[in-house]
Amino acid sequence: MNARDDAELGDALEPGAPDTWIKAANSADLEIPRPVIPVTLFGQRLVLFRDDEGELGLIGRHCPHRGADLCFGRREDHGLRCPFHGWHFDRNGQCVEQPAEPADSTMYKTIKLPSYPVVEKDGAILTYMGKGEPPRDIVVPAQPAASATR
Repeated sequence: MNARDDAELGDALEPGAPDTWIKAANSADLEIPRPVIPVTLFGQRLVLFRDDEGELGLIGRHCPHRGADLCFGRREDHGLRCPFHGWHFDRNGQCVEQPAEPADSTMYKTIKLPSYPVVEKDGAILTYMGKGEPPRDIVVPAQPAASATR
């Protein structure tokens, strides 16, 4: 783990995340050749991406190994690969591969980035950062979350 703690990396969730779907981005924001963008929601630095199959992922922005920015990661196999040492994270933030570990190592199974469910509706990409299960009713807010930045 990197010597910097989560707070320094900006990965701690600020209080006040509502228990409702919030707008993280517009669908058009990912209509680019490499659909990977940084998003900060309620103080948490995240990376929003569309994988090669068109599925969305919203995971912690920094690799827990050395703090590398996953916005520069390579999209592959349903996730992002860290540009520094190649750790591979799926759409749910679970590390699924560590290339430098011995073949029989299972350490990768213990490593998970923060992640949030995402849905796409009416030209918006929404996420749920509240406690418990997300509401079944998905309503697109008119504006991004008050603390949403890129």
